[in-house]
Amino acid sequence: MLNRLLFSHQRPAQLLVAIFGALIGLLLLLGALQLYFDFRAVLNGSSDLNSAQYLVINKEVSLINTLFGGKNGFSERELSELKKINGVKNVAPLTSSQFSVSVSMSAEGMQGMPGMSTDLFFEAVPDNFIDVEGDVFHWQEGDSLVPIILPRDYIKLYNFGFAPSQGLPQVTEGIVRLARFNINIRTKTGTNVFKGKLAGFSERINTILVPETFIDYANEQFAAIKPGTKTPNRVIIECEGTATSELVDYFSQNGYETSAEALRNSKLNSFLRVIMNVLVGIGCVILLLSLLGFLQYSQLLLSKSSYELETLIRIGYDYKKMGMKYMKYYSIIYAGIYVISISALWIFKGYFASYLKGKDFDLPAGLSSSVLISGFCFTLLFLVINAFSVFSGLKRLAK
Repeated sequence: MLNRLLFSHQRPAQLLVAIFGALIGLLLLLGALQLYFDFRAVLNGSSDLNSAQYLVINKEVSLINTLFGGKNGFSERELSELKKINGVKNVAPLTSSQFSVSVSMSAEGMQGMPGMSTDLFFEAVPDNFIDVEGDVFHWQEGDSLVPIILPRDYIKLYNFGFAPSQGLPQVTEGIVRLARFNINIRTKTGTNVFKGKLAGFSERINTILVPETFIDYANEQFAAIKPGTKTPNRVIIECEGTATSELVDYFSQNGYETSAEALRNSKLNSFLRVIMNVLVGIGCVILLLSLLGFLQYSQLLLSKSSYELETLIRIGYDYKKMGMKYMKYYSIIYAGIYVISISALWIFKGYFASYLKGKDFDLPAGLSSSVLISGFCFTLLFLVINAFSVFSGLKRLAK
């Protein structure tokens, strides 16, 4: 009987429009968030959104520098500016060898490994930037072996490019690790020979690495350059996640270059962020309009039932208990909106993931917990705002 009195002046059409708007708005909003989390996980190569990205940068080589010998190094001020950019976790220079060096290897005792000799150069970075596991990349004066890290692409280039063209055998990483090299450093007074060994292969830094201690020692010993006095030509940057759009723009504005492939994920993330912001904006506008529709509906319902409500209050009914009747009604509606939105998103995500899987593009399974929590929070916020509106209206009638 009480429910019949409280809801005797309902307008179902207006209520259905508000419910439909809330469904569409919440679905758009949660869909945008789910799309963002899914593609961020795919672009980062894992579900860990905080995985670091490493970028090696240099300054553009211009014709003026080529003709007149301009400098392309990074000053301390420039390194400090890089560290201040949003998303940059750490910055360090790559220390280059300033001496003439070659590496030779004998084929004796190394089955499958050809003898060879080549001129090259070394670089070094701080140990915390190295991606080779194990305590194998250290050197101090007097050590018999100098550890070397090669880019993993180098052995692929040898196996599938150089070796077939020269009639040489292909080699495995295990065989290369067994090899011992002669590191020949040439100076005006003669050649100094060090023994070298392969410590591992890097997926992160595309250069030939030796420990900083060896580079500093050799530069000072054979090129008369003290550690820290040479301006670095290249810098390695550790980002907290993928490179931010702010960092990419900073590179462009200052003439810094890095691998375009390394920035592809960042550009895709920026594009994805724009799409997500548009969808979130549209979803929020629709949600706001539906919320206003619910508020208008509840106020209209109270206004049209004011006579019945005032009569109930005069005969002793507590307006708070009547308000709870209304809120129970709205709670069922909002819970239904939440469940239907999540269910529809889950079904759509399943179809979308199946479609992309056919294109060899795998999305993480299921819905993100952040999306579920966000949907619940928005639903709860709607309910709280509606409760404030209902109880405020009933309180005015009770006075």
